Amino acid sequence: MNISSALVVAKQEDQERVLEAISSIDLCSVELIEDEKIIVLIESESLDEELKAFKALEKIKNTISVSMVFSYQDLDDEIQKAGKVDIEQRLDEKKDAEDIEYYGNIFQKY
Repeated sequence: MNISSALVVAKQEDQERVLEAISSIDLCSVELIEDEKIIVLIESESLDEELKAFKALEKIKNTISVSMVFSYQDLDDEIQKAGKVDIEQRLDEKKDAEDIEYYGNIFQKY
């Protein structure tokens, strides 16, 4: 389980529309509203789902800013998967450079 919080800032006259948009994003819930600040909780099963939800928050119109405040990932499953990879076999595989996906970069992924 991944749990994150994001701070969404929107002018008070735009908050109703912003809150509606947030409520339409899967995995997101509004936990606190104070002045122009909205605290959003993101609960997901994977890092990809978490990032997808955060990117959806960033796309909401009429926001001043969207910032990730806290993020916790339960990486036990990912660590187990990584431990099962036969690194020697992977190194022997011949691949073209354009076919290799670098997982540390999320630019243009979401």
